[in-house]
Amino acid sequence: MIYPAHTPPAGNKIPHQPWTRDNIPVTDGSERQLGKDAFLLLLLTQLQNQDPTNPMENTEMVAQLAQFSQLEQIANVSKGIETMTGYIQAQNQFQTLSLIGKDILAESNQLSLTDGKQDIRAELVVTEVCRATVYVIDSKGDRVRTIEMGTLDPGEHLIEWDGRNEAGAQAEDGVYFFQVTPTSLSGEYLDKGVYPQTSGKVTGVSFDAAGQPVIHMGHAAMSIGQVIQILEGGRLHGAPQEI
Repeated sequence: MIYPAHTPPAGNKIPHQPWTRDNIPVTDGSERQLGKDAFLLLLLTQLQNQDPTNPMENTEMVAQLAQFSQLEQIANVSKGIETMTGYIQAQNQFQTLSLIGKDILAESNQLSLTDGKQDIRAELVVTEVCRATVYVIDSKGDRVRTIEMGTLDPGEHLIEWDGRNEAGAQAEDGVYFFQVTPTSLSGEYLDKGVYPQTSGKVTGVSFDAAGQPVIHMGHAAMSIGQVIQILEGGRLHGAPQEI
């Protein structure tokens, strides 16, 4: 869930009606493909119903049999590729499990609260002098807290959140998101030059419906493609054990 940088969110969001098997047709496209069995049946039917006074030429028969042979070979190659792909995916999944317990740095705008405290480090990477306001958002899309970062020089800046909402009450444990509104010193909105990142220890790995790995840091979850640095057996990017 990524929020635009220039529009502070407010109010509850009504989720879209989910797609289900009841309202979306499900098909794998196999009904539009001519398999080798259907091809052979079509050829035999053609031979049985040919005109006796004008039978199929031998060359035409050989050509169609050659097409059948090519179709069978392609089908076998396709099955082999599917099997190989399954082995590679399983190997990649087991390799991803080795990330558990390691510190990672990822391109992400997530925050995570456990026992009322941030359990991962959230930062802004700034490439030019600016002012920045950070909005903490819950999983429903509601604004929880506004954090004024003030004037930021180029570099990395920690987002410090005490885990409380605007009213000062303790926020519930779970995953949150942060949205950034950066402006120049003259007050103009900046559409680039400020980038979010998070770092911390990998606490788990799961797999989505397509078998792709999902990395977990506390309550935060991200794809493997968001990970930009890995460090084993030590702190990463100055990340403290507890914030």
